[in-house]
Amino acid sequence: MKVINSELRPIEAIRYTCMYVGNQPVTCYVIRGKNGDMLIDTGFCFTYDELMKWLKHYDIKHIFLTHAHVDHDLNAARLKKELGADIILNQRDLSLIRHYSRQPVKATKSKYFFRNIQQNVCGPLFRTNPYTPDILLTSENRNLLHELGYDADVVFLPGHTLGSTGIISCGVLYCGDAFTAFWGKPEITPHATSIKLMKRSLETILKLSPEWISPGHGLPVRMESAIPVINGYLADRI
Repeated sequence: MKVINSELRPIEAIRYTCMYVGNQPVTCYVIRGKNGDMLIDTGFCFTYDELMKWLKHYDIKHIFLTHAHVDHDLNAARLKKELGADIILNQRDLSLIRHYSRQPVKATKSKYFFRNIQQNVCGPLFRTNPYTPDILLTSENRNLLHELGYDADVVFLPGHTLGSTGIISCGVLYCGDAFTAFWGKPEITPHATSIKLMKRSLETILKLSPEWISPGHGLPVRMESAIPVINGYLADRI
């Protein structure tokens, strides 16, 4: 398996591991905390061993899921058992666990039309191992990460799924699939449950203006390279 991580290719102070399932990059991150560390997303098929090898450098106390699609939460149950970590998920994605078709996706661009059909047909065939989140995020507890000892803020980024959620910390936005670098460059994510909500989340990303965007697929990208991509997409849909 091809793996690129922060030890092999440092990018600022971002702690990441990008694992390739075939030619499909799946990226996980770690944020350090006062009382332990937090893993962001858990990888996909065949990535568990590589992820665990990388995580030996950390003391994982929390697993933050950006959303409940199988390429982000597949290893959540196994990692929780192995590491004794608590799982954090947005409440709006609770019913999505193991049930991809409960939030069907739409193509965000016409060029993704056939890919989107494939996504809705094949998505339900992959089912994550059952898990129950220990902490459900809502608007009532959005300051939770500070309370847990992390210098980080929750950012709600609905659109790709209704409960898609990111984290901003030290100038880095960990955005899940609200934005992507799937093909080695900044790009609009191909699918969204709600394109209207996704557009609002892209506007949120512009307002936050982090130095880096760390997506769930591909390597972190500088915000300056993402701005024209986001602005171009939004301009086409005003």
